[in-house]
Amino acid sequence: MADSISVAAVEAVDVSKRYGYMEALKSISLRIECGEFLALFGHNGAGKTTLLRLIATHITPSAGMVKIFGEDAFKDNGIRRRIGLVTHSSFLYDELTVRENLLFYAAQFGVNEDEFLDTVECLDMRRWYDVQVKHLSHGLRKRADIIRALSHDPDLILLDEPFSGLDNETCEVLVNYFNGERARARGRGGRRKTLVMASHSLEWAKKLCDRGISLHRGEIVGEMSL
Repeated sequence: MADSISVAAVEAVDVSKRYGYMEALKSISLRIECGEFLALFGHNGAGKTTLLRLIATHITPSAGMVKIFGEDAFKDNGIRRRIGLVTHSSFLYDELTVRENLLFYAAQFGVNEDEFLDTVECLDMRRWYDVQVKHLSHGLRKRADIIRALSHDPDLILLDEPFSGLDNETCEVLVNYFNGERARARGRGGRRKTLVMASHSLEWAKKLCDRGISLHRGEIVGEMSL
């Protein structure tokens, strides 16, 4: 596998995605460096979620090429092991407790409970650890879903509207956690986490991301430092 330090975390070249006659992405070219925190902006239908799903390898492009850490994203090369995804829809099971959900997903990657307990503590979910997910508030469920996505310690973190519908306290918890993860990785001198998130909130994106890209009708129309 290519070295994640020497290659881009994500490289997309002339990527398009069509659904019938609708072109959700139009010849997108994008490079995201290892260790970079990137925000995707745009109105609903701009292509943000489609781009995230492509990077996550959940859908395939109609044209173009996507590489993750230098590897073809759509070959059977184990690249999904290095990706953690949080979408609008929670992947958690309502009837299971937070702990049971986390153990279920972690087992798919051969991860033990001890390996994600620090994340449970950092996101302040210990007191709800044995509560059924159906009894959690929207904000607590979002925290639990993020822990689920991070339980296998992925190198590439993909978040679709992580701050949507959350109170300021929960938003601060998430920002502090991800900024802390980046600082800890730098301090260890080891693997650098890369984060890509779709967001409508410039305020929260500025607290977390280095760079922003604006999409409109499936095309990149702007770029900014945050």
